[in-house]
Amino acid sequence: MTDLLYKKFVERWEEVTQLPPTTLGPLTGLYKTLTRRLKVMPLPALFIVSLLCVASVYVLFGSAITILVSLLQRGF
Repeated sequence: MTDLLYKKFVERWEEVTQLPPTTLGPLTGLYKTLTRRLKVMPLPALFIVSLLCVASVYVLFGSAITILVSLLQRGF
């Protein structure tokens, strides 16, 4: 009985683990390049993204960013 259960488990395991690679059409190469770099060194990418976020918030709010930060600090 357990041998049959184990065989079913192994068949299901092989079915689940043998999935085709993800494709995104024409963007597949770009996706693979980005994810390969993110898996190896994610901190430089996170640093760049955080700088872009800070710059965009500064562009949107200007010098009023200090008021926004103060308001958020009071809320938490």
